[in-house]
Amino acid sequence: MKLKKGNNAIDFTIQDIFGNNIKLSDYKGKKIYLTFMRHVKCPFCNVRVHRLMGKRLALEQSGVKVISFFESSPEVIKSSVLHQGLMPWPLIGDLEKKIYKIYGVEESVIKMMKTIFAAKNMGETSSLAKKLDTAKQEDKTHSHTLIPADFFINEDFTIERAYYGAHSDDHIEIDEILKFAGVKIY
Repeated sequence: MKLKKGNNAIDFTIQDIFGNNIKLSDYKGKKIYLTFMRHVKCPFCNVRVHRLMGKRLALEQSGVKVISFFESSPEVIKSSVLHQGLMPWPLIGDLEKKIYKIYGVEESVIKMMKTIFAAKNMGETSSLAKKLDTAKQEDKTHSHTLIPADFFINEDFTIERAYYGAHSDDHIEIDEILKFAGVKIY
């Protein structure tokens, strides 16, 4: 079931890639940006991570809490130099997609196929992905049909925005994340 604005966030407790327990309700009282990526070797996700890292300081200073999910194992995520740059944000490997499912993140062959025609940054993505150091470990456990999703959760634990991607490269715009965080955009 897809979530929408006004729904209560669904609480969960899960371990991050370092074995720390992450309980979503522990962040109640703060704004939360919850993002569900595809796997660590996904070129679109690597470009997305690269862009988020460019806004890391602004997001940290705003006080918004960022939690990132990947459908890769913790070991594979830890072996990725690129994804290590997101710390201290919790990075969570959810191979079984338990939390993906409770947030209504979908898998879709049709939407995956739309990626070829709709990806906003196909040229940039392929050239940047070649330059980025992704996971050193082999990761054959991910699906190819997972579609990303993003959620803005307010201080009162209600969903401000639920964004379900239309294709494999479709996340909420970075400027919208900054606006939600209260960061002035010039």
